[in-house]
Amino acid sequence: MRVLVCATEYHPDGSGIANVAYNVVQELEGMGIECTVCSPTGPDIVLGNPPHIRKYGVLDMLQYWRQVSRHFQHHDYDVAWLHNPLFLGQNPFDKYLVTMHVTLNGISNRKFSSSRFLQLYKYASSKIESYCLNRFDSSTRYSCVSQTVCNELKSMGVFENRIIYIPNGVDIARFCPTDNKCAIRSKFGISKDDTVLLSVGRLTHQKQPHTMIEVFSHLEKKLGDVTLCVAGKGELLEGIKDLAEKMGLRKVVFLGYVDDRDLPNLYACADYYIMTSKYEGLPLTLLEAMASGLPCIVSEIPNLGIVRDADCGIILNYGDVNVASDQILDYISNDHPDHSQNARRYALEQLDWHIISERYLKEFLDLM
Repeated sequence: MRVLVCATEYHPDGSGIANVAYNVVQELEGMGIECTVCSPTGPDIVLGNPPHIRKYGVLDMLQYWRQVSRHFQHHDYDVAWLHNPLFLGQNPFDKYLVTMHVTLNGISNRKFSSSRFLQLYKYASSKIESYCLNRFDSSTRYSCVSQTVCNELKSMGVFENRIIYIPNGVDIARFCPTDNKCAIRSKFGISKDDTVLLSVGRLTHQKQPHTMIEVFSHLEKKLGDVTLCVAGKGELLEGIKDLAEKMGLRKVVFLGYVDDRDLPNLYACADYYIMTSKYEGLPLTLLEAMASGLPCIVSEIPNLGIVRDADCGIILNYGDVNVASDQILDYISNDHPDHSQNARRYALEQLDWHIISERYLKEFLDLM
């Protein structure tokens, strides 16, 4: 079988799409499947312009997919795997699987910015996406990385029997628990004796990092020996640093960007994973935390329900910071070794990239 993978980002550049495409390709090639990757950075076929995609977003993504439609008018691939495709023109593939990591329609319906321009841009982008997806043949098969994306596709007119849920996966060998937390903590400048709450991800409006800082201020006052470790950059980084300083918080560690090679150790030396987002797909960081055996403290939004499924933490409504803080305080004041074990077990049984890749392979075989 020859599989063509088309995506606007690919490892080591990018995030969600790049991570899924790369890990599944690695697994498929290990099974003897021939994979060719076409992205703005290759590695096999280079189309599109990465700087332009980062700068112009949807407009240059459209250009990438236009180049794909022209480049592959004549091809000998058995199946094409298309990640969030935006074909304004002809789709050159007869047998293909569309994988949706997020929908622009879903993002547009949740106003994460007060900027009128950004709201208009997201609205226009969502309309372009709807137009492109509705041009696909009615027999098109879709996979979605979260149940929320499945529901968003259905709201856009895609029939339920054409949609399958395949979650993101995680490298269970790289991300795993450790008994040597103290030695690792010194590398990151984290107190070896404190209870450590870890947040990993870009600091954007949808992540609500200000809420996380406000919640932690209550915990620091009541517990004392607790540290919040924040890994990631983003447009709100300086703002939340200023907020933490104004609130007089002494135990917030801002690590900024953490190299991918160091992430497994960072998860392993923490005690809990915390997420205050008001919208998410199925965040890879949460899956990495679960594989690392971290009990998870997350927002009450649909895609984070995996924490309930795995019985590995608590799900909160952060609308009232005081109430949420008291719930977290009660939770971390009591040991939950079963939640740590459940998180790791769920990752082993449900989220291993080999298991995820076999599900994609089944879809490709069915298309043939």
